[in-house]
This record gives sequence, C-alpha cells and structure tokens, in this order.
Amino acid sequence: MKYYFKIAGIKLLIESDIEIDWNNYIKEFLTEKFDKYDEYYKCILADNLDEHSGEILYEDDTLVVINDGESEIRKHFFIGQAEPCMLYVEKEGSKTIYLNKKYLESFKANDNYCIFNALAFEKVLMKHDAVVLHCSYIIHNNEAILFTAPSGTGKSTQANLWSEFKNATIVNGDRAIIKKIDGKYYACGMPICGSSDICLNEKAPIRAIIYLNQSPQNFIEEVGINEKTKKLISEITINFFNNRYVNIALDIIFDIACNVDMYFFGCTKEVDAVEFLDKMIGGGN
Repeated sequence: MKYYFKIAGIKLLIESDIEIDWNNYIKEFLTEKFDKYDEYYKCILADNLDEHSGEILYEDDTLVVINDGESEIRKHFFIGQAEPCMLYVEKEGSKTIYLNKKYLESFKANDNYCIFNALAFEKVLMKHDAVVLHCSYIIHNNEAILFTAPSGTGKSTQANLWSEFKNATIVNGDRAIIKKIDGKYYACGMPICGSSDICLNEKAPIRAIIYLNQSPQNFIEEVGINEKTKKLISEITINFFNNRYVNIALDIIFDIACNVDMYFFGCTKEVDAVEFLDKMIGGGN
C-alpha cells in the first residue's frame, strides 16, 4: 500500500506491507498521488527486529538511538514493553521502518500515530528549513498566533478564549511547524497534537509568537533577539544527540528570532487578556 502525505509543503511517500487505517489526525494530511516526492519511507512487517550494536547516542523509556558507523538506528518501544515495537534504519539514500508483527493490530488501527513518531521527522523538517514549536496554534484574521510556554502555563486556555471571543480557529493544541516560505515565516499544521485532540492541516503567516506567564493582571513586553533565541530553544524540538542537526536547528531558530515578533505576555485567564493582547499586537478586530 502507498500513502501520500503533504505536511508543511513537504511531500512524503510511505509504502507499507500492511494496509493502515490512519487515525483522523493523520488523515488530514493525506493527499492525492504525486509522481515526485521529497521523502520516501518503506514500512516492512517483521517477525523479529534485528539486534544492532554501536554507539548509543540517546536512550529513554520509549526510544534508543544508535549509530553503527553506517546507519542511524532508532528502536521505538511502547511504554512498559521491553521488546521494540519499531526499528527505524536510515542509511544513505534509504529510510526503512520495521514493524514488529507482535503489535500488528496497533499499527493497523488506533495507535498508528506511533508510525509517524518513527519517521525521524524533525530531521526532514530541518532539511526544509523548518522546526517544530510546542505551542497552541491559532489563526485569527488569516494570521497565526502561537502561544508557547512550559506545560501548565495556560497555552490551551488562551487559545480557547480566542476561539470563544474572537472566533479564532485553533489549528493545533500542542505544536506547530514553523517554516520559511518565500522569505516569510509561516505556521503549518502537523499530524501530531498531544492530548489536545485538535489537529488541522492549515497554514498562515505568523503574526506573533506569544510567550505566556500567568499573572493577576495583563502586561506585555517585546522580546529582544537574544532572549527570543533562548525562549525558542527551550520550546523547539531539538535532538541534541546529533551535532549536525543541532547546528542546523540553531541557525533556523536564530533566523526566526530575527524575523518574527515575540512578546512576553503576563495574563489572566479571562476575556480581558484576549482584548488586551489583540490591541497590543495590532489586531483591532
């Protein structure tokens, strides 16, 4: 089976041994067949996943990244399982995902988002001058506003207020792709949205990135380039185990800092925060 995706303008072809009923988030990004693609992945169903040795670059409960001198290998695990569910092998000119047959039903149905986690997609994005920002992404008056901050700070609250009182569209409640298109930075949807349950395939030029902090009263400060860079590094997906891609990410982040407005916004959880921010960043509607 062949599946054609277009994400932030990037064309992906995924060819799979098994038919996959993609979840509703991922279906948003399926597109018509195309002849030329930017990235190709082969998914192979395997009885056993081969063992690989080499330098361990990164390890946590769900992921082990290995460099064996010729390939980058990523072992993916479901939480609490000792046996890998997927094995991603990237060699020069090829990307292969081996799917553990033991988890066949999960791959075919409700857990198939995990296959997207195995695409090493952050590397693909950086090849196309794009990064992932953890944020609540809304579109208002045809422009993107990105609310970012550490978890629990109120990103979803502010997005919901804008949706209710300004008729803004919430595109993704957890993250956005930031990509430079024709010299201007855009926010683009992506098929992963955490627990927010909001995931649309929409893009818009970025009006501003808003770094949130809860406050008993509303106030706003424009953020300088150096501080913007620090804040973006803290909220953008960077795999620090790969020096090459760290450097690419830092270059992109610095360019975003130089070309996109960012504000530090101390805010309440009430509608007055919406009106205040809208006025201060030039909304007026």
